[in-house]
Amino acid sequence: MNSYFVIALSAVFVALALASPLDLNDEQKALAKQHGEQCSQELNLTEEEKAKVKAKDFKNPTENIKCFANCFFEKVGTLKDGKIQEDVVLEKLGSFIGEEKTKAALDKCRTIEGDDKCDKAVKLHACFEEFKPQAKA
Repeated sequence: MNSYFVIALSAVFVALALASPLDLNDEQKALAKQHGEQCSQELNLTEEEKAKVKAKDFKNPTENIKCFANCFFEKVGTLKDGKIQEDVVLEKLGSFIGEEKTKAALDKCRTIEGDDKCDKAVKLHACFEEFKPQAKA
């Protein structure tokens, strides 16, 4: 999975300053990294959990990793109290993948629910991942 796609969901939706087909500017990268570090500290992620997030491994996430996704999305403004902030997503993600693709992502992902807001956040991440730009070969 591509963490910058998620970051693009504010800056936008995830986690760390890693290579990506999205063109984030230095300020966006720094802000994303700052949010990721804050959430990591707030949730007291283990070294193993930090490694999984950095490796973009969201398969079988721990509760901490699920809550990391929620924390990050809340910090960037794309989630608030477990609810997608569609205007923020459209503004932020739309500038990266285009308005039509963002609307299609919202149409597919807006009804996703989870056991709690952390579970919902990681499920939303997986849904929006389907719309990320493909890396150029």
